[in-house]
Amino acid sequence: MKIFEIIEARKGPVDDFDDIEEPVQDADLDKIPNILIQMRKAFDVDGNYEFKFKDGTKHKLGMDDIVKFVKKNMAAKPAEREIMQIKGLESLEGLMSVINAAEQSKPDFKIKGDRYVSHFAGDLDDK
Repeated sequence: MKIFEIIEARKGPVDDFDDIEEPVQDADLDKIPNILIQMRKAFDVDGNYEFKFKDGTKHKLGMDDIVKFVKKNMAAKPAEREIMQIKGLESLEGLMSVINAAEQSKPDFKIKGDRYVSHFAGDLDDK
């Protein structure tokens, strides 16, 4: 027996399901990049970038809004990040509501108490 005959004998039956491609559920979602990727691209070109939203519109944002969104996103917990990104990608109004919520959620008071606790709270206590 030749080596090729041995290899063919070991392969067994051919699976035809590997050749079938499954359709993508929503192909339009792949055309719109993640909002954070768009933010980073806009940051690299100093805000001269048009953001694409799910509602089909394109808008430019100022650098201060971009920085506010990225800082808010990096400070949030993972579940909050996902919600922020989904809401920010829907439309310009959704993105601006996330950015404005970032400004409203700043504490107006200083945290006082144990140094260990205040260190993890952003070291906002008076020394």
